[in-house]
Order: sequence, then structure tokens, then C-alpha cells
Amino acid sequence: MLGFHALTIAHGRRILCVVLWLSAALIAMVSNLDNFAAGVAFGMRGTRIPCTPNAIIAVVTMAGTASALTFGRALSSVLSPALSSAVGSSIIIAIGGWSVVVSLRAVRMRAGARESGSRGLSVGCDRPRGDLKGSEIISCRGALALGVALSLNNVGTGVGAGVAGISPLTTTVLAGAFSLIFISGGSSIGSSVGSLVVGRWASLISGIILLSVGGAALSGIG
Repeated sequence: MLGFHALTIAHGRRILCVVLWLSAALIAMVSNLDNFAAGVAFGMRGTRIPCTPNAIIAVVTMAGTASALTFGRALSSVLSPALSSAVGSSIIIAIGGWSVVVSLRAVRMRAGARESGSRGLSVGCDRPRGDLKGSEIISCRGALALGVALSLNNVGTGVGAGVAGISPLTTTVLAGAFSLIFISGGSSIGSSVGSLVVGRWASLISGIILLSVGGAALSGIG
């Protein structure tokens, strides 16, 4: 009987560990959907993002994620575990719901109005010498500014995840990895496909994922 009880506890801990890892991965991925959309937009306008600027954006993303999660963890230390989980999950759900509402509202507003290209993304780009195709390379200073701007968009999500008890270290490392992949992948897709569909729906996709993660944590699964 005791052996069965021990196996049940061990099995429950394994499930909890998997769920926490999955939650961390989803939070990290959601935090980088804007990075992916930015990469697509830069690729569309012919702006290349070399390894060094991409790494700068990833480092800034990791720093922002770690800071927000650490603050959330500190906040959870003054709250009871149940209340911490409820507050953190509610924050994530609120941000997810707001993202969905904003995305759907933007879709309605775009009916009959075209986006004015990617003029708002002209942050610190340098044109290589002898480049006859008009392509540009994002500068390190521009990458730093872009990384800060993208990280600020995810402060609320990071705080909510920290309060909910999601691992700061795991989420931070995954956020950096996703940033590297999403920026470079988005840039490649943007330069080859030439469509802003990904950018238009990034907010809706991230909102739905956040609602799922927050709902799972609030129901006690996470």
C-alpha cells in the first residue's frame, strides 16, 4: 500500500514537472512572437539581421524575461501559494484576453485600409557599401533599441508567469533560444514570402496561447 502511494506521488511529480516545462516553453514562445513578426517585417523590406545584432536582441530578451519573472517570484513570496497562483494566472489570462481583443479590433479596422509598409521598423539600419539591391543591415545600436522595445511588451506576461510559479531560469533560457530562432526564421520568411500575415495574427495567436496557459494554471493543472 505504501509502495503504491509512493509511486502515485512520484508519478504526480513527473506530470507536474512536464507541465511546468511546457508552461515555460509556451511563455517563452509567446514572448517571442513579436520578435518573429519583427523579423518577417525586416525581411520584407530587405533588411538583414546578422548574428551579432540577433544575439543582442536575444540577450536583451533574456534580461527582460529574467527581470520580470524574478519580480513575479518576489511578489509571490509575500502571498500564499494558492493566492500567488490565482493572481499570476489571472494576470496571464487578462493579458491574453486583451491581446485577442486588440487583434480582432485591428482586423476590423484594417478593412479597406492598407498598412503603410514597415516604415515604423526603421531602427538603426546601415546600408552596406557596393550593395546595388538596396538591402540594409540592422546595426548593433538598432538591435539594442529593438530588443528593449520588444522586451517591454512582455513585462506583464513575465511578472504573471513568475507569480504563478513558472521557472525563471528555464523560461529565460528558452526565451533567448526562441528569440534567436524566431528573428532569423522570421527574417528568412519575410524576405522569401513577402507577406505580413504572420505579423497581423501574432497578437491573436499569442493571446490564445496565454489564455490557455493561464487557464491551465488557474484550474490547478499548471
